[in-house]
Amino acid sequence: MDLKTFTYLYHKTRGLSRAEIIQEAELTEDEYAMLEESMSASLAEINADRTRAASIGREFVRLTRYIYEERSDQELGLARPDAVKPRAGEIFALPAVDKIAKPEMALHQAISQRRSLRKYSGQPFSQEELSFLLWASSWASDFRSGENMEFTRRNVPSAGSRHPLECHLLINNVVGLKPGLYYYHPLKHCLVLFNDSPSIANEICDGCLRQMMVANSAFTVILTALPYRTVWRYAQRGYRYLYLDAGHVGQNIHLAAEAVGGGACMIAAYQDEAMNDCLGVDGVEEFVIYIAAVGKKG
Repeated sequence: MDLKTFTYLYHKTRGLSRAEIIQEAELTEDEYAMLEESMSASLAEINADRTRAASIGREFVRLTRYIYEERSDQELGLARPDAVKPRAGEIFALPAVDKIAKPEMALHQAISQRRSLRKYSGQPFSQEELSFLLWASSWASDFRSGENMEFTRRNVPSAGSRHPLECHLLINNVVGLKPGLYYYHPLKHCLVLFNDSPSIANEICDGCLRQMMVANSAFTVILTALPYRTVWRYAQRGYRYLYLDAGHVGQNIHLAAEAVGGGACMIAAYQDEAMNDCLGVDGVEEFVIYIAAVGKKG
């Protein structure tokens, strides 16, 4: 869903007038007329869901209490999900985690001076610095696979060691890496380029509601969640754990960026449909859950 369509739907369902919507969405009269025709079913669905949406947060917490727990797919003996998603594309090796220089900043200093950073100097990240940040947040130190269970160990906690998150990066300014959208492979510690379209950075910036720190970052981390990795073991309560796990990763991104003279800003305000489209995920079995723009301090 492009930004104009999203803005049209957003304001249309909130009762803005035709003239106001045209102004807010930067539409022509013809574009407005086309959206009126093509988006009628979407508008009806959104309006039908509005009453339910008004209390969905409370309902989510209430209905994922243990009192409602049912047997999980793991308990029922269903096939276990894979711990890592395969991704095809051009592979770029990263400096090995056991050979990169570790920052000398003390942990207490990184914690005390951590701030959300939205403006960057334009200085590039080195591949060693990027490798360190990925080691801290997404790298798998161990991998176990069997008929009944497959899991990884990482430098962030995860409920049941399920690690349901996949890491993607929009690279803008990293030495030796061409701009584009990459997947980070946590076992092979490499990047897999899967979209090098000249427009992808603008598409992702639009998906992040034109927050310009994304366009100006050295790179932006985009985490997706595959809920079944956790739901397989914990049933519906597993959805709670997705957001806890994302928070653990986000904090390590912050601290690792701080340690190498950079900073991060975590982003939860984004257009779900657009971001899922950019990554080629369906928004149900896999969806964007958290975003972090990262760059060097001025």
